[in-house]
Amino acid sequence: MVQIKEAAANDANLLCQLGAQTFEQAYGDVKDANDISAYIIQAFIATDIAHTISGKQATYFIAYFNNEAIGYTKLRTDRLHENLNPAQANLELERIYVCKEFWKQQVGAALMQHAIMFGKQNNFDVLWLGVWQQNHRAIAFYKKMGFEIIGTKKFYVGTEENDDYVMQVKL
Repeated sequence: MVQIKEAAANDANLLCQLGAQTFEQAYGDVKDANDISAYIIQAFIATDIAHTISGKQATYFIAYFNNEAIGYTKLRTDRLHENLNPAQANLELERIYVCKEFWKQQVGAALMQHAIMFGKQNNFDVLWLGVWQQNHRAIAFYKKMGFEIIGTKKFYVGTEENDDYVMQVKL
């Protein structure tokens, strides 16, 4: 059974390792290796993650199976996309990553349901995210979870510019 626990600042190294591993698994076959390496170096810095947790700029939840970390989410409240209503309380799902061997085990669904529950319990109106337009598996998953496309944005993996959909679900 999957357990989901809120991460503490002392989980920063674990989140870095898990983030690098799952990002590589998700995009290693479709992105340039140098761009992936550059992104991992920039995105998964333990001191930055610990700081965002301690300062409450982000909330992380880690999924465990048999006491092994197998995925996580990162939620934040400090960014807003232009297609979102600024009068609403908007919660961004910046990251949802699961180890490849657990992709078909409903871990992503459990993490997403937990993020939605967190948003509702904390009086957010909308949960939103960005997803690469070529990540058809993820887009189908988000649509199944009730998300709809409301716009686009740019996202960089190393030097590669990507077009992302912005999707939201009303809470």
